[in-house]
Parts: sequence; C-alpha cells; structure tokens
Amino acid sequence: MRHSFLAELKQLIRLASPLLAAQLLGTGMGVVDTLMSGRYNANDLAAVAVGSSIWLPLYLLISGLLIATTSMVARYNGSGDYGALVTTAQQSVWLALAAAIPCILLLLNVGTLLDWLAVDPAFAGIAGDYLAAIALGLPGAAIFNSLRAFTEGMGRTMPYMISSAAAFVLNIPLNYGLIYGNWGLPELGGAGCGWATALCLWVQTALLFWFTSRPADYDGVRLFHQWRRPHWPTIRRVARLGLPIALAVFAEVSIFSAIALLLAPLGALVVASHQIALSVSHLIFMCPLSLSQAITIRVGYILGRGDQAHANFIARTGVIGAGLLAISTMSLILAFRHTIVGWYTPDIEVQAAAAALFVWMAIYQFPDQIQVASNACLRAYQDSRIPLLLILFSYWGVAIPLGFLLARTDWLGQAMAAKGFWIGLVAGLTLTAVMLSGRLLRIARRPLADGTAPERIAT
Repeated sequence: MRHSFLAELKQLIRLASPLLAAQLLGTGMGVVDTLMSGRYNANDLAAVAVGSSIWLPLYLLISGLLIATTSMVARYNGSGDYGALVTTAQQSVWLALAAAIPCILLLLNVGTLLDWLAVDPAFAGIAGDYLAAIALGLPGAAIFNSLRAFTEGMGRTMPYMISSAAAFVLNIPLNYGLIYGNWGLPELGGAGCGWATALCLWVQTALLFWFTSRPADYDGVRLFHQWRRPHWPTIRRVARLGLPIALAVFAEVSIFSAIALLLAPLGALVVASHQIALSVSHLIFMCPLSLSQAITIRVGYILGRGDQAHANFIARTGVIGAGLLAISTMSLILAFRHTIVGWYTPDIEVQAAAAALFVWMAIYQFPDQIQVASNACLRAYQDSRIPLLLILFSYWGVAIPLGFLLARTDWLGQAMAAKGFWIGLVAGLTLTAVMLSGRLLRIARRPLADGTAPERIAT
C-alpha cells in the first residue's frame, strides 16, 4: 500500500499542534511568575529564579520517565490489547508517585543545598519557602504526567492543551492574590508563586482526570475501572524503558546549566549575550519537541498494528519534516536576528554579541531537530538505552570539552568565549544526529518478531 508524505505530515502536525500550545502555555506560566515576582521585590524575583532552577529539572525527570508510557500505550492501542494498555497506564501512576517522593523530600529540605550553592541569605529563605510550596504540588504533577502519557498515547492531545490553558489562566489571579496579598489572601511575596503553582498543578491534574475518566472519548477504554495495586513487573518494564529517556532529558537540560556556569567568570556581556541566544533557542525548540512527541505517538500506534513498513514510512516522514522545519527556523533566525536581540536589550554591545551568536544558534537548529526526531522514532521502537549512551558521549564527551577548549583556552586558537560553546554544541549535536539516525536505520530494519512487537502483560 502506498502512503502519502503530505498526508502523514498533516497527521503529525494535527497531533503536534495542541502539544505545542501546551508547551507554550507551560513556559508562559514561568514568564508570568518572573514578571509578577519581579514587580514585587528584586529578592523575591531572585528567589523564584533560583527555586525554578532546582524544581524544574526534577519535574522534567518525572515527565521524561513517563515518555515511555506514551510509547507503550500507543503500541497497545494499535494492537488492540486494551487490558495491557490500562495496566501500563495505571502502573505508570504508581511509578510517577514513587519517583516524586525523593523529589519532594529534597524540596522540603533544600536549605543544605542552598547553603552549598552559596545562595545569598537575602533571598535563600524565600527560595526555601517557594520550594516547600512547590513540593506540595509535585504529587499532582506526577499524576498529571501519568495521565498525560495515557491520553497522548491514545492519540488525544487536546485534553493536555486544555488542562495547561486552565492552569495558565488560573495562575495569574492566584499570583496576584498570593504575592501581593490582594482579595484577603496572605501577602507571601515570591513564596506566593510557589503556592500558586502548586494549586495550578492540582487543578490541571483534576481537569485531566475528568477528561480521562470519560470512556466514550477513549474508544471505550476505562482507565479507572478496577484500579490495580502496584504490579512490580509492569513498573519495572516501564522504568527500564523510561529511566534512560529521563536521564537523556536531564543530560540535555544540564548541559546548558553547565555552559552558563562555565561562562560566568567571563563577565556580564558574555553571559547576557549567551542568555539571549539560549532563550530564543529554547523557545524555538518547542516546535521540534512537539513534533517529536507526535512522531512517538503515531509510529508507536502503527507498530502496534503490526504494519512495520507503514511505521518506517512515518518515521522517515517525521525526520524529513523535522529537517524542513529546521531549514525554516534557520532562515528566520538569520533574517531577523538583529530585530530579535533588540527586543531583549537596548544595550548596543550586548546586541552585537548576541547577534553574532545567533549565526551559530541558527546552524545548531538543523542537527538538533534531526536528532530530536530520530530519538522520538527510537522511543516508539522502544529503544532507549543505546540512545542514552550516544547522547551522553556526544554532549559530555564532545560538546562540553570542545566548547571549553574553544571558549576558555587558547589551545585551538584565540579563546572565543560564548561562541566557542555554541560551536561545541553544533559539533556535539551533529554527531548525535548522525549516530541516532544511523541507529534508527538499523532498528527500523529489524522485523517485529525480533523484539519490537508489544510485550503482553498479565492482566
């Protein structure tokens, strides 16, 4: 049977569009917190910034762990094995809650970490209060991401977007009341952001629970019927696939934190220009990220149906689509780089330095988007351990060492400051893209009987 490239690309875009909107809404909550805490007090703004840098990586670890659930649910949905599908989704809730426990304990006892990081005492206490409030919302975040994995795996991406939109809208009045003490609420300053976020996490969880409890919207699948106690073989299987994905996500996030720390001694101009380039890059990344999530859902579903040729075609379509998206974003970045940096700062020196970095940030888009799409396909094929090793080697064995040599030393020529790290990122991401796409070609040739078919679960 012949398949249409444009038809499959449209299907991927249809799945990805609500995911992109949800990602933007989630980022928007962080922007609102920054703006509203900043208008209250500089110390509270600093506390929210430090607190966010601690709890968001933990949140990403939990959500990364559950990407495996999306892939598995999509496969079982395609194969029609709804018993295994429900078991996997339910056990993922237990896994997420278990993963949240150490994160909660860390946030409730974060004082030692803040002391070790030498956080200014002027706002360390506020950061601790902010994180203590966030800790109360983490169980909700764990459940939310479990339900999100289920609904995405079923090919229903709108509920995630609607739940995220509700949280975004609610966050604004909650911040207004809890930061500034309006409407009879306590005036908590930056800590109020934490309470507002925690409440929003629970509200979006309740809303997504309502969506997923409607069997008519999920092909008759009753997720909450006959809830099962922890089933350790299933939990281990989800964790075995999900933990490498979570670690890969953490490796990607932490590399930018490491670069920021390594650039810090080079002065405000270098750090500011790098931060502008990084901010724009992160915003753009939501497009390939959403596309990659759609690829995992679609390829996983078709593999579950046993149609490997069609799944391989969708995988190729997704990677080519990512390449076309990268070319578009590269062109836009290069065409409007001076305008964009002008939105961030009026400082002429910072504008010039940031605009120069945008050239390398634009080049970075192509290998980054190809590797993200290739990795998404591999997740659909339930291959995560080897990709983790390839990512760790490329990022921490190539990108960071090469970037450091170019940025901070004269071993390979005059020290390049931030530009050196962006060149290192381009080199590391190019290697990642080559290795992951090569891995995908190899995995896609394996017949389903050799281990890519869904594994049955006793129900």
